[in-house]
Amino acid sequence: MANMSAHTLYFAQHGLAVDKTENPERPLSETGIEQSKSVAMQLLDSGVSISAIFHSGKLRALQTAEIFASALNIQNITAAEHLSPNDDVQLLSQNLTTENALYIGHLPHLNKMVSYLVSGDENAGIIQFQNSAVACLQKSSSLYQLQWVLSPEQSNRI
Repeated sequence: MANMSAHTLYFAQHGLAVDKTENPERPLSETGIEQSKSVAMQLLDSGVSISAIFHSGKLRALQTAEIFASALNIQNITAAEHLSPNDDVQLLSQNLTTENALYIGHLPHLNKMVSYLVSGDENAGIIQFQNSAVACLQKSSSLYQLQWVLSPEQSNRI
């Protein structure tokens, strides 16, 4: 029987956005759209199972969520609290209850969040996210383990 105590989560940084001088709402750039599609298709091809997508509510995170949802045929996209760039990681860490959920957010929050979940120290520097990259974490005890990271560069090579 499978390990029922394992809990898998995914974290992604939003796709590359246009500069705020070009558009203060910071929608995804053409590159950001293409990179997000590429990573999403690689997840689909790899058989990654995502149950729900949560995003910060900022336009660039919403657009990234929509691209992933479309590629992976996920209906459940929700704006969630505690995913903004400078939010306290402990606030989100207390609400990670949805198995196989994908959380789409921003730097520096994502780097700190994964470091906190893996080591208990948000400043441990476990990972350096890049735009459209996805990290898979699995919890088997009190802390999570980093299983893999998929970046746009990797998805383009495969």
